[in-house]
Amino acid sequence: MEWNYDRITGWFDNYFEAVSRSQGNLETVPNLKKYFAANLEFTMFTGPSSPPSIRMSRDELLVSFVHPGLHEGIVRKHIAIDVRKMIVAVQFEIHFMDKPSETEWRPLQASAHYHLDVDENEDLKIIRIYYWTEPLPKDLFDYWGLRREEAFRKHALDYINAMP
Repeated sequence: MEWNYDRITGWFDNYFEAVSRSQGNLETVPNLKKYFAANLEFTMFTGPSSPPSIRMSRDELLVSFVHPGLHEGIVRKHIAIDVRKMIVAVQFEIHFMDKPSETEWRPLQASAHYHLDVDENEDLKIIRIYYWTEPLPKDLFDYWGLRREEAFRKHALDYINAMP
């Protein structure tokens, strides 16, 4: 079946819904793996250390999605699709809320260029992402790091305590 504008748009609707729903918890982040090619290249041009840009692999990007309690809602605003080149440009808003502390930040604007490929099963995969966002508040990264550290500490202790 051919990947046309409507199918790609629907696929991205599902992708953004899955990202909003699955990121955060260590148990649900693996649900996002199916959207990315194994050799994904993710480049963030803005963020906590910009410049320079940050480059991540698929695994590094998935680990960055681990931050339980810190909800990251993504709302797609505009999409432009070049079906011939299999490149999609998306402008979206990101809504962050730290549930344990009830801290909420104003919506942040972001955009990304997604380079796509079709795998051997005819499934769409993201092979490259170029990502930009307006500057994120410093305290947001403090919460992000805290939530990630708590999750990995709990996971490590659960693993250690399960051993004989």
